[in-house]
Amino acid sequence: MSKPHDSAPRTLITGGFGFLATWVAAGLVRSGHRVVLVDNRDPEGTPAWLSGVLHEDAVETGRADVTERGSLDRFGEVDHVIHAAALLGVAKVRSAPRETLRVNVDGTAVALDYAVRNPRLRRFLLLSTSEVYGSDAKGAQENEWLSVRADDPRWSYAVSKVTAESMTAARGTEDGLPYAIVRPFNVYGPLRTGAYAVGVLAAQAVAGQPITVHGDGSQSRAWCHAEDFAAGLIRALLTPAAVGEAFNVGDDTNDVTVSELARLTAELSGTGAPVEHVPHTGPDIRSRRPDLTKARTLLGYRPSRDFESGLRETIEWVRAGSGEMPLRLRRTDWPRHRDETAGAPRP
Repeated sequence: MSKPHDSAPRTLITGGFGFLATWVAAGLVRSGHRVVLVDNRDPEGTPAWLSGVLHEDAVETGRADVTERGSLDRFGEVDHVIHAAALLGVAKVRSAPRETLRVNVDGTAVALDYAVRNPRLRRFLLLSTSEVYGSDAKGAQENEWLSVRADDPRWSYAVSKVTAESMTAARGTEDGLPYAIVRPFNVYGPLRTGAYAVGVLAAQAVAGQPITVHGDGSQSRAWCHAEDFAAGLIRALLTPAAVGEAFNVGDDTNDVTVSELARLTAELSGTGAPVEHVPHTGPDIRSRRPDLTKARTLLGYRPSRDFESGLRETIEWVRAGSGEMPLRLRRTDWPRHRDETAGAPRP
């Protein structure tokens, strides 16, 4: 593979070894970008390492604690910053709410400082969450009032992301920072490690163990394949009309209950694993399904990956041991950097 041209846009991603960052990095490389993946972990065993994206000529890596002031300065000038670093995961957030708030708020402050001082910056993109809409995020639109609670550690992640959004908008107002905000809705797919619904159910199913569903299983989710999510985020990064805007990014073409997801996972795994209902262990989101009107209209975003085939792909990755899996992007609408119209760098 030839080395990227020096004139190619350079995009830095914090939390760069994570699941979402890995798929976004693959899409950016396909779009002709140079990518800098920054993380505070060793890469081995991370989604970025498992995907093979670290072997791309257009990708460089670096280690930094994004909560430390000035920790990003050594990476030099970039055209875009995607701030994806965060402490997340329901169990972790519930057990460490103070650390969740510290990492997510302080990390955002450091990333914003770095972006504001970058003279050629075209866009700062904050990765937020659909949890800013509260316990029912079905059909929520971006211009609605956000809804969070502060009386349960479960919601410290959402509180930190509302704060991060406000901090980002403030730098846009005071410093002219060209920013955009993306609120992901339930992203799934191969290479996602850690405890999340699709991965946990798939692991139980391929092992032939009972598939556990919390409560009556009527909670509903609209699952978005990671490649579709990456395509939406990159459009928010590059589209001129996205400056100063927040976007829901997910898939509004499917909406399944947790019970339905469990039954489908059992069926696709072929193991005949039974579904078992267990008590709730804490507060939960009743429903999540994005309203994509704004993303479709301003970004031209269209999710295209079929849920059942994506779920089967994920189950097979889990069955194979959740190990290395070179990414093979299927979408063909990745923008080329010569077509980028994000505007000139700030004066």
